[in-house]
Amino acid sequence: MALLFRLSVRRGFSNGTAFSSSSITPASLLQPQLLLPALSASKLPVSSSSSSSASSSSSPSFTLSRKEDFWAKNRRLNRPVSPHLTIYKPQVTSLLSLSHRATGLALSALISGFSIGMLAVPGSYPHYLELIQSLAFGPVIIFGAKFVLALPFTYHLCNGVRHLVWDLGYGFTLRTLYQTGYAVVGISLALALVAAAL
Repeated sequence: MALLFRLSVRRGFSNGTAFSSSSITPASLLQPQLLLPALSASKLPVSSSSSSSASSSSSPSFTLSRKEDFWAKNRRLNRPVSPHLTIYKPQVTSLLSLSHRATGLALSALISGFSIGMLAVPGSYPHYLELIQSLAFGPVIIFGAKFVLALPFTYHLCNGVRHLVWDLGYGFTLRTLYQTGYAVVGISLALALVAAAL
């Protein structure tokens, strides 16, 4: 191991510009400033201190250039982190994407909550349906409640079909994205109105 170390030092670093092979010791390998003479044009002085007395007395001191950290530079220049939702202008595509995720979460919570609730409460579903009908809310309130419950389902269904078409590799031009986006909104509203009228 020591022989390979000495051969690599003599072949790679003994050009006489920075140090000779006699000044490299295993302890000096822990100091990268001694092994990187090309980085000597620097702003920050680095002193060479070593545990061995031979390397501390004979090794020169170099200065290294330290690049500014990526995140520190962005903080100094007050750059926004990308992607960042607050720096983008709202578009149809981004709003439809956010609403697709929101309706998926809402449907999951609604179906899970309703199922667990029906298991937890005493009585059966027809009993609570009759209770709601006996309150006589009126047709406008009932229609509105049914529409609000149906809209996330119809929108998520229509936009899910749009995503399946994308999975086939179609509909990625900007014009088609906007056309299918508006079509999804229109069809889902129409289907929600039909479902609420039933």
